[in-house]
Amino acid sequence: MTVHEDGTAALVYCEDQSKAFNKFLGNGKTDVTPVIKNSYVIYAAILRKSGNGVWVTERLSSQRGSAKCRP
Repeated sequence: MTVHEDGTAALVYCEDQSKAFNKFLGNGKTDVTPVIKNSYVIYAAILRKSGNGVWVTERLSSQRGSAKCRP
């Protein structure tokens, strides 16, 4: 995370959605996410510290299939 002089911070991180699954409570079925190019998502967030000292997300963007996140 990079903290800027204006009190905001920039955070960039990756998610491998092939490791995340949906589970349906009604029937107990689990959807397995296949490992494909679009399984990798990069997120970029702008955060600002609240008066209570908690970092709050002001803006969040994502890009599915990011080459920066693929192994």
